[in-house]
Formats: sequence, structure tokens, C-alpha cells
Amino acid sequence: MANWFRESSLLRVLAGFAAAAIVLILVGWILTGPLKQYCASFDTNVRYAMRQIQSPMWTTLFLAVTKLGSIVYLAIIGSAAGLVFIGYRWFRPLLMLIVTMAGQAALQHGCKLLFARPRPPALINYPSLDSYSFPSGHAVASLSFYFFIAWIVSSRLENPSIKAALWVVTAVLVFLIGISRVYIGVHYPTDVLAGFLAALIWIAGIMSADRKPI
Repeated sequence: MANWFRESSLLRVLAGFAAAAIVLILVGWILTGPLKQYCASFDTNVRYAMRQIQSPMWTTLFLAVTKLGSIVYLAIIGSAAGLVFIGYRWFRPLLMLIVTMAGQAALQHGCKLLFARPRPPALINYPSLDSYSFPSGHAVASLSFYFFIAWIVSSRLENPSIKAALWVVTAVLVFLIGISRVYIGVHYPTDVLAGFLAALIWIAGIMSADRKPI
């Protein structure tokens, strides 16, 4: 069984998806079930801190950054990345990118429907959103997408300093996208943290399938 797991990329990807789903379901139950009052104070305190630092500069920054985690921008950047992959004949990474984004979409939308957590009131003037709050789709999608791209690019670089710089820039970007959702007020901090955690587990499962036939 252990050898089968090591040799099967598909099994490792499915295990990563299952683990990410279990974590999201467990956290969702904690946040919306009988233990939700223990997390409410954390969300309230962080939202209060965000309200205290609001300024035109921060608002402009976060409104710009949050777009980089939206469906439209990820679709545009993802299409461009796909064309580059095709140009370099990186067909396996292209397939894995498609699997990555399909999996993260299933995770976030499935849990949104399962827990139906209402969104908090926005902290700034921002268009109202119809979807549910848990987990943050921006957190799940942006970490899954940008980490995947960073992983594919860094695995083909030889300079360790450039690799490290690429990962630092990627991590900062993803972090800022998550923070932007809390700053704007369309997600609770726990929505973002749960989204990041699930996406990390999911992308780890994807990475484990590298150079193995799916």
C-alpha cells in the first residue's frame, strides 16, 4: 500500500484534496457550530484593528491588490501562463495547473454551500457580494494559483537566490491578497486563514505528483 501511494501521482493528488476538504470541513464546523463564540472575538478584534488603520493610501493599495485574486484576473493570468506552457511544450504543468484550479474551486464552492456563513459588513465602500463568506475564495484561489506558478518556474531555475526571491515575492503577494479581503471587510479573518491552510494542503498534494504519471 505504501509503495502504491508513492508510485501513484493520482492517489497523492486525491489524498491532498481529501485532506484539504477535511480540514476545511473541520474548521467550518468550528466557526459556524457550537464553538463559534470562541473564534468570534478573534475576528472582531482583527476587524477592529483593520478599521483603525484605514486610510486613503491603504484603501487604494488593497483595492488594487484584491483584484489579483479575483476570478477575472486569475483567468487572464492563468490563460497567459497556459499559452507560455504550450509554447515551451510544458504539457504536464499545463494539465497540473488545470487540476489545481479545478480542485481549489471545488473546495471553496463546496464549503461555501455547505456552511453558508454570511459575510460580515464591509468596512469600506465596496460592492455587496452575493456569495457566502467561508472560506475566502480569494485566499484559496490565489495561494493555489500563485504558489503553483512559483513552483513550476522555480523548479526550472538554477540560481538559488532568484528562487528564494521568487518565493518571497509570491508569498508576500498572496498574503496581501488575503489581508485585502479583511481590510475591505468582505471576509472574516478566519475565512482567510482557513482558505490559506486548505490551499497549502491542496498545493502540497499537487506538488507531490511532479514528474509522476497522473
